Amino acid sequence: MSRAKQIKHIVIHCSAGNGLIPAIENFWYSPKSKGGLGWKNPGYHVIIYVDGQTWYVTKDGTYSTDKSKWYPELICNGVLGWNKECLHINYIGGVEKKIKNGKETWIAKDTRTDEQKGAIIEAITECMKWLKDNGNTLTDLKILGHRDFSDDKNGNGVIESWERIKECPSFDAISEYGWIAYTNENNKAFELPIKK
Repeated sequence: MSRAKQIKHIVIHCSAGNGLIPAIENFWYSPKSKGGLGWKNPGYHVIIYVDGQTWYVTKDGTYSTDKSKWYPELICNGVLGWNKECLHINYIGGVEKKIKNGKETWIAKDTRTDEQKGAIIEAITECMKWLKDNGNTLTDLKILGHRDFSDDKNGNGVIESWERIKECPSFDAISEYGWIAYTNENNKAFELPIKK
C-alpha cells in the first residue's frame, strides 16, 4: 500500500524557537545524554523559514529548497504514535521571550510572518496534491495542529488549553485552515471538517 493512502492528517507545527535547520537537526539527532532527542529520522516533511523560504525533506532525511527532491514517503517524527498517518509542516518560531520575576522565559505565541502564512497554505496544497496523485481520496483528511492530538480529558469534544500536551503550533490550526477545500476523486468539493 502506498504511504499516501495511509495519510489522514496534515499536521502544523512550530519550532518553538528561532534556530534554523542545522540547530534543529542537532537537537533531533544528538543523544539524550547530550540534551537531544536521539532520533534517527527528522521531525518534519516541510520547514518554513521566517522569510517564507520553504525547505523539503529529501529521501536521505536532509532538507533542500528544491521541491523536486521532496520525499513525503519518509516517516517523520512530528507526533508520537501518529506518524505513519501524518505529513508534518513546521514554521520557524511560535514562541516569544518574556522576562518574569527577573528570569527569562519563553511563552507560546503565534509569530508567523505573512510570508510564512502564505508558505504554509502552499505547503498544505502541495501535500494534498501529492496525496491525491498517489491514491489518497482526501475524504478523511484533516488539518490539525500538534496540540490537537491531546486527549479530550473531560469528553466535551473540545481540546481545551489545560488538556493540551503542548501549545504547538501556538495558534488554532483547525479554524485557520478549515476553509481549505479540495476536489475528491468524484469531482465533488471536499471541505475539511472544522473541529470546535
